[in-house]
Amino acid sequence: MMKQISKLQVGIYIGVIFITLLVVFIFLGVIPGLNEKSFTSDVVIWGVYPKNDLMEAFAAWREEHSTISLIYEQKNPNSYRAQILEAIATGNAPDIIMLPDSLLGAMQNKLSPVPAITMTEREYQETFASAANIFMQNEQIYGIPFAIDPLTLYWNRDFFASETIALPPITWDEFLTDARKLTKRTQDGAITRSGAAMGLTSNIPDAVDIVSLLALQGGISIIDPATHAVTLAQTRTVNQITTSPAETALRYYADFARREKTSYTWNHTFPKPDDAFVREDLAMFIGRASAFASLSQRAPHINIGVSPVPQYSQAPVKIGYGRVLAFTVPMQSQNQATAWRVAAFLAKNAPAAVIANDLKLAPARRDLLGAGHDFPPFSVFYEEALRARAWYDPDPALSHPILTNMIESISAGREMHTAVAEASARLDNLLK
Repeated sequence: MMKQISKLQVGIYIGVIFITLLVVFIFLGVIPGLNEKSFTSDVVIWGVYPKNDLMEAFAAWREEHSTISLIYEQKNPNSYRAQILEAIATGNAPDIIMLPDSLLGAMQNKLSPVPAITMTEREYQETFASAANIFMQNEQIYGIPFAIDPLTLYWNRDFFASETIALPPITWDEFLTDARKLTKRTQDGAITRSGAAMGLTSNIPDAVDIVSLLALQGGISIIDPATHAVTLAQTRTVNQITTSPAETALRYYADFARREKTSYTWNHTFPKPDDAFVREDLAMFIGRASAFASLSQRAPHINIGVSPVPQYSQAPVKIGYGRVLAFTVPMQSQNQATAWRVAAFLAKNAPAAVIANDLKLAPARRDLLGAGHDFPPFSVFYEEALRARAWYDPDPALSHPILTNMIESISAGREMHTAVAEASARLDNLLK
């Protein structure tokens, strides 16, 4: 009797082990046929990008996973956040949300972290550019990056040649010198052509990002991505000289719109930089990589130059600033396991390259960025994506008005230290 029971137990143990291994292999995709039968639900993806720009990568998924369809819904970028929150509140959340890092802080408690079986922290850091670390919060990964939209320098090559300026500025000192030389005025001092779009917020949509870039290059991160400590008011001491990177950044930026300064090149009469550039009323501006496609289409008559953003003179490290875009999965999704499989697939080398190329952005993967791009403007985007950094934004709807007000108050003549201290305190309150 004992012998029969022993054999029975052995059989049970073997059966349990077999079933366990089978389940694990199905989940890992080692047995793809069975895996597909386990995940047959369609995956709904939300984003703000044109559907046609994603279809090639989606088709690649379909070729390997015939039973799972990807349903993409393009949303209005102006109401994207509101639509996401409404969908979550009403129980109609999509399975994947294409999310910029600026919305991570506001959405984090509604997102599912990436399962370790999908990607470990080590794999994540080795795969994606440094700026993508913004999606690593509280020892969890909240998104799989697919692209980076870095700041870059746009300039009119013909204007530069006309003023015998051979090369675009490499440092901020050169940027200032070139801006002065490229600015054209009437006899009474009115600006007819601006050398550089800097100084204001009302007609410069990327003003906060440009000041953020200058501050990051100076050694602070506005709000630290890892600790969430507000560093805006921090100082730096070099060779026994203490400076405030934020104040330095603000002073440099604001002086371009102050009439009493020799750096004065921009005012409220100008439209947005891209519009002024297309009208040939502007020689250069700092803008996002995502602006290039529209800019080149609207201004085929302009010999557009695209270069890396300037750096501080003698800076030991080149630093850029970019927006990281990632596939995220809301907690409310009923297809989380499948959604993460889709996100991981689309972030692989070949699909990621296709997505970045079709969206006219830089990919987030290190291997793709390191390989570079044959088209000169895109090669700059790739370089800047590798150099890019980001800061933790708790809620852009609340933080950007704080930083915008800080910049505007400096332009209006407010004391620098007071404006920075007040903005720092207000940001700190957002995090409490």
